[in-house]
Amino acid sequence: MTGIVDYGRFAERLRQVMPRWDDRGRMSEEEFAEHLADTGPRWELLRQFQEEWGYVPPGGEPAWPRWTEDGHKAYVRSLFGHTDDDRFADVDLSLPIPKALDEWWDLPFNSFAYRPRLYWTNPVWPPAVRPDPTGYGVSDGLPEDNPYVGPGGDLRLCVFMAENQYCNEWGYLAAEAGMADPRVFVSVEDGWVVQSRSVSEFFLQLAVERLPQHFGWTLWLGEEEFGADEAEMARRVRERFPELGLLPWRELGAESHTYGAPDAIIRFNAEDYDGGPLHIHGRTRAALCDVAEALGIDVRDEWISEPDPEDAKLDLGPVALAAGDADDQGRWTVLQVSPERTERAEISFGAVTGEAEPPGLTVAALDSEAATLVAGDRDGGVHVRLLDADPPRALQHALHNGAVTAVTSLRARSGASVMWSGDDKGVVRMWGSELDPLDVPYDIRRRNRVTALHAELLPTGVAVAVAWSDGLVRIHDMVTQLTADLELGSGIDHLVLRPDATLVVGGDHGTVLLRLRPERLWPTRELAARLQKVEWESLRTFPDRDASNIPDLILRAATADAYEAERTVEALAARFLEDGATCPAAGTAAPPLLDAAADPGCKVRAGLLDLLARIVGAPAADRGAALARAAVASRRQTLLGLLDDPDPAVRAAAATLAAAAGLDTARPDAT
Repeated sequence: MTGIVDYGRFAERLRQVMPRWDDRGRMSEEEFAEHLADTGPRWELLRQFQEEWGYVPPGGEPAWPRWTEDGHKAYVRSLFGHTDDDRFADVDLSLPIPKALDEWWDLPFNSFAYRPRLYWTNPVWPPAVRPDPTGYGVSDGLPEDNPYVGPGGDLRLCVFMAENQYCNEWGYLAAEAGMADPRVFVSVEDGWVVQSRSVSEFFLQLAVERLPQHFGWTLWLGEEEFGADEAEMARRVRERFPELGLLPWRELGAESHTYGAPDAIIRFNAEDYDGGPLHIHGRTRAALCDVAEALGIDVRDEWISEPDPEDAKLDLGPVALAAGDADDQGRWTVLQVSPERTERAEISFGAVTGEAEPPGLTVAALDSEAATLVAGDRDGGVHVRLLDADPPRALQHALHNGAVTAVTSLRARSGASVMWSGDDKGVVRMWGSELDPLDVPYDIRRRNRVTALHAELLPTGVAVAVAWSDGLVRIHDMVTQLTADLELGSGIDHLVLRPDATLVVGGDHGTVLLRLRPERLWPTRELAARLQKVEWESLRTFPDRDASNIPDLILRAATADAYEAERTVEALAARFLEDGATCPAAGTAAPPLLDAAADPGCKVRAGLLDLLARIVGAPAADRGAALARAAVASRRQTLLGLLDDPDPAVRAAAATLAAAAGLDTARPDAT
């Protein structure tokens, strides 16, 4: 991370590069068009901001390429039996696409395209017009009486991005589609208002809204924590910190103003949402605390959310484990410790294959059957030899944006070989002998060098162990895609997963043998496995969507931190409930929702129970509610246990659910 960045001076950086609409009247049309087309400095400011907060481009292909169709439109088209001939029915193909929007998709540092889960938004490509001629889009165009388009002008907007639940849409005027970097408007309750002064500024502003809460330290404050009412909070923020120079951010009913300080960003919203009206994000914990002190806030440690561990660099010393050590969650126990380093067989590519070694080779490994050789090179290439094929097969791919530092392979039950490779940028890729590499980096990625990889078939199924240079070891269950992070210590350069669920950890420290407990590594594994058995794509939720991402939402609610879990419960409510009615998917989701609420590790147990109570409390004729009531009744013992939970909020929510479901909660007389 770079040195201290004073975001109190961010408005100066913004003014130097962003379009000057106030000067339009003093320029000729040609001059203003040339001014708008000068997008390079604007994208450089976006790159700098992302880098300042810790985003590192992972390399490879983007996770969300521009031609991925959004699920809403695909579902509605299939519902009405439309063919691909109708895929652009909501697009005016005669309109040009602004240069800046086209450029954004191709940026090699596009943090949305490579890591869309940072954003909670859905892109629309090609941009769709509003009003939507197909009737799918909910937003209207501009009214006749508006300050943006003159009489007889084109009142349509071209939407290119939407909030996760499509509560807000962002787009540019169809009348300005020919501009290189037009203004961006947002749909709100009263129609359309200007969100950003250009497409490039919009994507910078979206990054300002999303990245600090993921990569930084965060403090969410309401009146109680602040110790003053909202008017006093707003006065102190305005007096002590300058604005960033961006327009107020409009989303989900909020109108947030953003302010800057050294290594910190402050957002204030008069509407109490997302944890309180005042949000402080710091690149460091000290910067966050400095802002809080300047505002007169006595911060408690439990109020502060740390950066997402996926992107945090751990401050772990070398491995220093002793026999009998165990972690506080019971996930592993040290069985043996030896000061001797585990001797690893050096694999000679030439000796194994009888071929000349590829140039720049950095690492090579054989699978346990000596049937597959996988190797990597300094330029990010991987080389595979399937030695037991007749004749032997050779595969080669350019996968990494850096030197390959670790490789492993495993023979699947099908007979195909599956390979994994890691690089010095912290990215892990996966592919197979019968499957081309995924277009995107595998789900495992961090900002530290990958130092070891090993895959094995455990009693629970295939698992992969990855070690990074900062001392984190992650065990990934390939069946459910769940992970467990073990902070074992730095200096690890050798891992071996064994079929009996033991793990050999080698390095300068010597060799350590751990006993792993899969049921503790992945406590929601059974829940995830049950979710996978449901054909969610065949079920419907609101607003006329398929339910394919409901398992991800339920697992996120069950495992995420309090803030993200609460937001996920809100997303589930929006998908399951509308005007007091439910959908069939809500009934199907009731059992896993109750199971998640019964897990003491879940941060939103009461919230999930409250959501279930709203579902089962829908009208009796509602099919989704009927399914949910039956599901809750079948898990009566689980609900009875929650009535005795140590958390009073859980007990109260369980009682509400039992009443809504009409369950008799009386215990049998023990006598």
